[in-house]
Amino acid sequence: MDPAEGHDVHILARREIEVTGVERLERFDAEAFVISTRAGELCVEGRALAIKAFDRQAGIIRIEGDIGALIYGDHRRAARWGRLRP
Repeated sequence: MDPAEGHDVHILARREIEVTGVERLERFDAEAFVISTRAGELCVEGRALAIKAFDRQAGIIRIEGDIGALIYGDHRRAARWGRLRP
């Protein structure tokens, strides 16, 4: 099975993002969300970011704000970003 199965990202006008296949929300603030997904670690960067909805059971999170970038990587890289708070 492909690890990305069951993981999707939907962006609406760069103002809202929905991520499925969420395993865990690692950390977040108004400038970045670090999310563990079935396809790996995902960092959503932007400004004025906030949780619109989070269903842990279904593995779906919706974030609103000014979406600037999506970056797949691993937790070691995210942990070095000084602006993220646990």
